[in-house]
Amino acid sequence: MTPEAGQALFREATDFHKAQDFEAAITLYRQLLDTGAETAETLTYLASALRSAGRQPEAVEVYRRLEPLAADRADVWFNRGNALNDIGRHAEASDCYSRALDIEPDNASVISNLAIALAELGREEEAAALYRRALELDPGQKLAAHNLANLLSDWGELDEAAALLRQIVAKWPELAEGHYNLGHVLLKLGDYANGFAEYEWRWDTPGFFKKPDYKGIPVWRGEPLAGRKLIVHSEQGLGDTIQFAKLLGLAKSLGGDIVFHVPEKLEALLKSLPFDIEVTSQHSASGGDFQIPLMSLMNRLKLTPGSIPVMQSHLAADTEKVAQWRQRLHLGGSEKAIGFVWQGNPNSPAERGRSLKSPEELAPFSALSGTRLIALQKLGPDDLEPADTPSGWRVKGLSFSMEHPGADMDDGADAFLDTAAIMSGLDLVVSVCTAPLHLSGALGRPAIALLRSAPDWRWMMRGEDTPWYPTVTLCRRKPGEAYAPAIARAVEKARDLLTQ
Repeated sequence: MTPEAGQALFREATDFHKAQDFEAAITLYRQLLDTGAETAETLTYLASALRSAGRQPEAVEVYRRLEPLAADRADVWFNRGNALNDIGRHAEASDCYSRALDIEPDNASVISNLAIALAELGREEEAAALYRRALELDPGQKLAAHNLANLLSDWGELDEAAALLRQIVAKWPELAEGHYNLGHVLLKLGDYANGFAEYEWRWDTPGFFKKPDYKGIPVWRGEPLAGRKLIVHSEQGLGDTIQFAKLLGLAKSLGGDIVFHVPEKLEALLKSLPFDIEVTSQHSASGGDFQIPLMSLMNRLKLTPGSIPVMQSHLAADTEKVAQWRQRLHLGGSEKAIGFVWQGNPNSPAERGRSLKSPEELAPFSALSGTRLIALQKLGPDDLEPADTPSGWRVKGLSFSMEHPGADMDDGADAFLDTAAIMSGLDLVVSVCTAPLHLSGALGRPAIALLRSAPDWRWMMRGEDTPWYPTVTLCRRKPGEAYAPAIARAVEKARDLLTQ
């Protein structure tokens, strides 16, 4: 290929690249490289196109080929680090960013992205220092400011996090993530008025749940409801739906008809709500004058922690199932019974730091005399072993005995019907922050919540009680503390609760 033909092919490739036809550009860049013209420029463009096309592993390989041709270029090391970060190879990414900083030590973008890689590796204090350094060099580093604020929030340094996030939304008022995360921080601080207003930005935040489409039905902004129908649609996780369902009584008190659209798996459970409303999973079954996401009711109703409805319970277990499980598990005898949940959804954004590493961490509860320990965690046959228990099963591989109802618990299409029935026969539930904890509170069952030191916003930051559930006691980890000391405190709380 002549130099002129090579230049023409390169221009054609870059034209496709600029037009975001990345696959066509990749094909032409590879054709050019196949002629033996392996230049740093062509490789750089090919790697960029591969990244834009979502072909990160191939981009990483191209950046490796670039190394002998562009070892002194900070941008090549930077983009190689970005491609590695994209596919979770954070240690290698941090090495590439460090090489870029050897060349350009004051590059704020590189410093900020190195901080991201270190945070993913669990080196959060180093990451925070780097975010601060990036902001010193370039106050316009939006990503550094936002990520630093999130770290501060995770550490419980809420005043500094709130101040930084307020600066962010003032400087970048259209940054939905900034508003959304400011909402989280304010809610942790108990500022529900401003927190839930900022929380309304959640639907515009990248990666958030898709907002249900109710074409032609306007969003309720607080207009009078007398003689009108309001559709309230559940959102996010099952625990969120269970928690906020207690607000539907307030919505009903405004005089309109309420239709509650719920996931099919929760319909049977939520039909036990003690309000004169329609609960349905058939979302096209009923029109309405207005519609609103469930968790937006807090903002529309102008609720504060002190005005959340005080209800001993707002859900009830099926009476037939309660009787069946009492008989099957021999509940209600002289021995006390505690149910345990130690693991949330591992794919949830809220998972970090909330779950126990293993049910073995619950072993201290076995020291409670005259007490049965029963797992409420949904487990498969491989996690269970036969045992001399009423159900015939226990959790496999523990140093103490924890009974299990069996792999068929909640095995049908409906969620939590068996769990709710079993909870109704227990004396206490101990759970990390996940849907069964909300279920126990909604049923009005005594429960202990095992929480990280800076927990999810709904538990705020202080105290042992919560306005959401009168029967739930909060047991918080202290900053820097593992779960073991908190579990030891929870055992003592359990001892007190079981003797009342």
